[in-house]
Amino acid sequence: MIYQTLGKTGLRVSKMGFGCAPLGNEYGQIGDDEAIRAVQVAIDEGINFFDTSPYYGRTLSEVRLGKALAGRRDKVILATKGGRFDAPLESGFDFSYDGIMRMCEASLKRLQTEVIDVYQLHDIEFGDKAQVVNEAIPAIQKLKAEGKVRFIGVTGFPLPLLREMVETQALDVTLSYSHYNLINQTLNGGLVPAVKARGLGLINASVTNMGLLTDQGPQPWHPAPARAKTVAAQAAAYCRERGASIAQLAIQFALQNPQVDVTLLGTRTEAELQQSLPLLEREPDPELLAAVLAILAPVANVTWPSGRAEYFEEGGGGDKVKKKGGRGLAGLTD
Repeated sequence: MIYQTLGKTGLRVSKMGFGCAPLGNEYGQIGDDEAIRAVQVAIDEGINFFDTSPYYGRTLSEVRLGKALAGRRDKVILATKGGRFDAPLESGFDFSYDGIMRMCEASLKRLQTEVIDVYQLHDIEFGDKAQVVNEAIPAIQKLKAEGKVRFIGVTGFPLPLLREMVETQALDVTLSYSHYNLINQTLNGGLVPAVKARGLGLINASVTNMGLLTDQGPQPWHPAPARAKTVAAQAAAYCRERGASIAQLAIQFALQNPQVDVTLLGTRTEAELQQSLPLLEREPDPELLAAVLAILAPVANVTWPSGRAEYFEEGGGGDKVKKKGGRGLAGLTD
């Protein structure tokens, strides 16, 4: 395993991290034993960064991760989030000061730990910016001061919003998803300069673009435009014809980004984990990569609505996606 320092935190984290959305059955059903086994094998293989959220499986991911870490907590850097879907929350989001404090306490219990290493606000584009800045961020800063969490940050989909938070708030890390993969590579220009200027740790998630870049294809809830799904399926078919896996190519591609401290992989089973581990030391085939990027070019940098309308990034790839507010389906980092 390769280890890197997570920004100014000083934490030594595995370059390949474990994204725990699959532990919440977000990408298909798995059993408790299978989920716990995947976590424990990952630890044995040197992965030490685990990122979850109450939102994944509506607390199921945290519960399973807590069980899997019993007796192994000291071997991992544990990250979770607050602000989104902490059952039995009905509204889906709560970025109030009291709400964040309550959610953190609940996560500590589910994860069976006394301290969370990295605690972030989850998908801040769904919240009122004034409340996020004036209540939610002070709440996580208070949690840090109390020693319940060690380092704090924000996550979300729209890069301009993340960049604003990085530039104006006292944070330690940030997590971006679906902005550095085979389809969309806007992370480096849209967020990295601000992150590096402030010394924050950077986590990249959804390297398969929330399942878009897989042989199975996206789940029904995937918010990408239909054109992007069609072109991604064409790229996946091209890889299969050449005896390759588009998901593995996507992982290899993302792991090559030197600007990222941790790249999260959404792993459901031990078998999937064992298939992914060798990719850390294996660069993508240049000819295959070039061909796949050419196929995906018509939808390059495509995006979709996520959160409030004022945060929406215009979609690329020739897709005319209308702005819309309200609750979106984005937010599952794999």
